[in-house]
Amino acid sequence: MAELLTSWGPASTRRRAELRSAEGFPAAVRQTAADLVRLHDGKRLLNLIINDRGRFFVALLALDLHFRRHDEGIGLTPGRLKALCVEQGICSATRTGALLALMKFGGYLEPAPSTADRRRRELVPTAALIAAQRDRWRCHFSAAAPLLPDAERALEVLDQPEFVHGVVRLMSAYFRAGFRFTDYVPALRLFADRNGGMFVIFAMLAAANEGDLVHQTPIGISISGLARSVGSSRAHIIKLLKDAEREGLVERPSLGSIVLMPPLVHDLYEFFALNYLLLTHLGKIARDHGGAAGRSSAGAYPLTPGRAS
Repeated sequence: MAELLTSWGPASTRRRAELRSAEGFPAAVRQTAADLVRLHDGKRLLNLIINDRGRFFVALLALDLHFRRHDEGIGLTPGRLKALCVEQGICSATRTGALLALMKFGGYLEPAPSTADRRRRELVPTAALIAAQRDRWRCHFSAAAPLLPDAERALEVLDQPEFVHGVVRLMSAYFRAGFRFTDYVPALRLFADRNGGMFVIFAMLAAANEGDLVHQTPIGISISGLARSVGSSRAHIIKLLKDAEREGLVERPSLGSIVLMPPLVHDLYEFFALNYLLLTHLGKIARDHGGAAGRSSAGAYPLTPGRAS
């Protein structure tokens, strides 16, 4: 079984270093960041659902439980999702329930057709939730395509339902087995755990030139603009940046400007390299096997993820 991050794995230290050193990688990172910001800019409800690490994985696991229905005889229910989120240390059952209510209110989930067992209260993802997941992947695949041939091939089949099913199932399997991005990019933990934090970083990346990151040149920012973009308050953004400054991740030399410090820039590049390699790897498996994980057991794939090491 091929482990993701072993020395010979698809996202090994060596492969990530090669990708980070490739010509065009910094531009790809800024493109992905800009595309993600545009995708979420001003969309308050979407930001409330999947704009931090916990909420993103709640949405991912909701899709995974739905896609497992064929194998397990039951799909997404509030009880199953709450139990899984608590087991995986994502969030409490109460918070999971609140997110489910938001997803139903926003048209991302709806009640399943009536079944004989009315106690199940199954939910099904709508096209809007699946499209939101697909659009996020498109931001990564599009930017990575000039650097990774498998990313270009993934774009060709991204709109096929079987492909989405397969990638969701495989990504969820890695997550359930213990994989967490922030184990490999510790400088991003502060942002990943705050409401809208990653999108604040993406917005600053999108506003930067390559030289700004290399030479630690101040990047012009608007606190009010950042707050509007992620659907948060100015006070929340200011506190996030102050906390990041205390941790040595950013500097704020003047009002309306910010410098991303080397530890943060390094881990941002590592984060995107890991994302590109993981997604293209999972996409290749899903494409080669016709989305089998969406229709039958994950064992249909030649890879059953174990705990990443």
